[in-house]
Amino acid sequence: PRAPPLLLRVSDIMHTGDQLPRVREDTTLGAALLEISRKGLGMTTVVSRDGDLVGIFTDGDLRRSLDKSLDIHNTMIRDVMTRNGKTIEAHHLAAEALNIMEEMKINALPVTDEQNQLVGAINMHDLLRAGVI
Repeated sequence: PRAPPLLLRVSDIMHTGDQLPRVREDTTLGAALLEISRKGLGMTTVVSRDGDLVGIFTDGDLRRSLDKSLDIHNTMIRDVMTRNGKTIEAHHLAAEALNIMEEMKINALPVTDEQNQLVGAINMHDLLRAGVI
């Protein structure tokens, strides 16, 4: 039996494994866009070689990049990603993720562990499907 929506944890509804949009920081903008399209969350997380979360790249970042007429084949994602963005840990209530997203006016959050290792991602659609909204 599933927990009532307000008691759901981020870990209950987050995307993990192959569903998780993830690229390394030395990935081109073009390859990152393919990852965003394939995974369908409107964003990709950006990780170091060690799997540490170093940034996020969203649809909004893409629009800002297009304004600068960047070459998607030669621009590295590390040069256009958002660093030090908001994150949430998997043990938190999903309702807390909603509060952060509403407060920050964002649609998705990377999920990390205590060591800043990327473990998942959650977005507004996940919260809606789970009945948290």
